[in-house]
Amino acid sequence: MSSSITLSAATRQNLLSLQDTANLLSTTQTRLSTGKKVNSALDNPVNFFTAQALTNRSSDLSGLLDSISTGVQTIQAANQGITSIQKLVDSAKSTATQALSTKSTATGASAAVATLTASVSLSSALATGAGGTGAAADGTHDFSGTKSAEFTVADANGASGTTTVKLDAASFGNTVTDLKKVTADEILAQINKQLTAAGGAGAQAIASLTTDGRLNFSSTATGSDAQVTVTVTGGDTDIGFGVVAGTSANAKGIDATDGSAKAKANGVAVPTLGTTGVAGTNAGISIQLGDGAVKNLTFGAGPFTGAQYVTEINNQIQSDVGLKGKLVAEFSAATNQLSIRTTASGADQKVTVKGTGSVDIGFGTSGDAGVTASGTGATSANGTNARAALAKQFNELLTQITQQARDASYNGVNLLYRAGSDPKENTLHMSFNEKDDSSLDIKGVKFDADGLGIREVTGSFSSDDDIKAALSQLTTASSTLRSQSSTFGSNLTVVQNRQDFTKNLVNILDTGSANLTNADMNEEAANSQALSTRNSLAISALSLANQAQQGILQLLR
Repeated sequence: MSSSITLSAATRQNLLSLQDTANLLSTTQTRLSTGKKVNSALDNPVNFFTAQALTNRSSDLSGLLDSISTGVQTIQAANQGITSIQKLVDSAKSTATQALSTKSTATGASAAVATLTASVSLSSALATGAGGTGAAADGTHDFSGTKSAEFTVADANGASGTTTVKLDAASFGNTVTDLKKVTADEILAQINKQLTAAGGAGAQAIASLTTDGRLNFSSTATGSDAQVTVTVTGGDTDIGFGVVAGTSANAKGIDATDGSAKAKANGVAVPTLGTTGVAGTNAGISIQLGDGAVKNLTFGAGPFTGAQYVTEINNQIQSDVGLKGKLVAEFSAATNQLSIRTTASGADQKVTVKGTGSVDIGFGTSGDAGVTASGTGATSANGTNARAALAKQFNELLTQITQQARDASYNGVNLLYRAGSDPKENTLHMSFNEKDDSSLDIKGVKFDADGLGIREVTGSFSSDDDIKAALSQLTTASSTLRSQSSTFGSNLTVVQNRQDFTKNLVNILDTGSANLTNADMNEEAANSQALSTRNSLAISALSLANQAQQGILQLLR
């Protein structure tokens, strides 16, 4: 049999009041201890989740502030690098100006290499066959499947110095990461690999990329003997010279105009060289360049005309590593004379040609003295040595410019130097919000000596024209540096402005979140005092409510 305790209505009411007061007092004490009036979604769902969203965004933006700060330092490092490079450029200007004021009677220019440059860049996004390279939007080329580019690179001596270059899936092999996205640098590396692999039979040319990404072929020799010819032979991918088979482009070097001359050994006139030819049986010559090894040349039965002997001699010269690109044979139909000369000029050039058989083609027969010729140096005066020293100093400054550009990095990002031609290689991406739909891409540059268009001096400042050309390059480089410094300055202003804005926005978000959840400590302290008093009163009221039952207890006693 169950039993229950019977409480009076007054007692029950007082107990409920005490429970309510205890709950309110607990809530107030929680707010006082945490400082928040909304501690969970149960307290106020709207305020709780709104404040949480504001706090999360504030946290995300605070994280971006670190990367923005890093970006500011990266730009400042680049700007400092430009300042230092500008000082080196000014020093190079001073050196060149000093060389120009140094007395010299030379007024010409040094011999130049043959330089052949493509009409468009390898990273051009124009369509194949429409004047572009058929590159993708990101500047890469697709060489997968059967896609290819084929061309020849030839020097001044035609087939004897011709290399066929083929770019396709087989030639790239495992040297590229993705055959569908072959970069300009990977194409350049493959071309030079094939030119180098050609060895003694290859064209005397080196491929490079211009600052704007175009393929450039330069001869290793200088002077008018130096030539480079690129001829398209097949394929369906344009590397800047077109895709129509047979299309070719040619460039020639320039002889020195500083008074220097090549060494040219002229044979005596042999009338039949220009008509019926001279029988090649037991005909031969030896060639010695300077004090180097003697190269013996022999010929077939013939008879050979002067032009045919030129072809034979040049072919054998090209097959010799020590003579290739350094000597060239010629024939004058006007005088019926064969001659062999150096491709370089200067007093250090010397060539000796002797007959080695019993048939004379202009250089005597075996046992004769042969023909020896020497070149002549530039007609510069006493300032030559001083100018040469200044030219060396100038080149050392260019090395320092390149090193300065390479060292202007911060946290692994260098806005002043990249190894290749793709601007993406050193572009700094700055994100300004948590979704990355507000950002800034700061494009880096290539500010080593080559990227600034400043070339090393090869002629020892022997002529005023050489110095003036160097000064022109330095002036252009200074203008480029100032322009880029202004660009970086503008970028820095934008980034610093966003940095300040983000800091203030983080403060606004934190304040907004606090306004929705923070408790009024004065109010809660007053509530705590009032509830304590109310609790005491409720206990007293409960005691009074129980007095009637206490009276009955007295009667029972």
